[in-house]
Amino acid sequence: MDGMTGSMEIPPTSDSRWDALLSGAMRPAYKCLALRILMIRLTHAYARPDADRPALVDELHRFFRDNLRFARDDFAAIFQGQAR
Repeated sequence: MDGMTGSMEIPPTSDSRWDALLSGAMRPAYKCLALRILMIRLTHAYARPDADRPALVDELHRFFRDNLRFARDDFAAIFQGQAR
């Protein structure tokens, strides 16, 4: 655990919630503008038949790893049970 993530552990890319986010099965309301913009691009890319879905999951995972201080509320809503 490092100082950036505090007590929040980012789930591995194999966690099904990453795919649920990118497929649109889970649609939380994002507070972080950068995350909203990223999710527009990633969800459109994920929907393409030729999408490299593991690479898209990796990109979203990296976003949370690198920017948790800005996206902490969104992360908590998604991964700590508050997302719809």
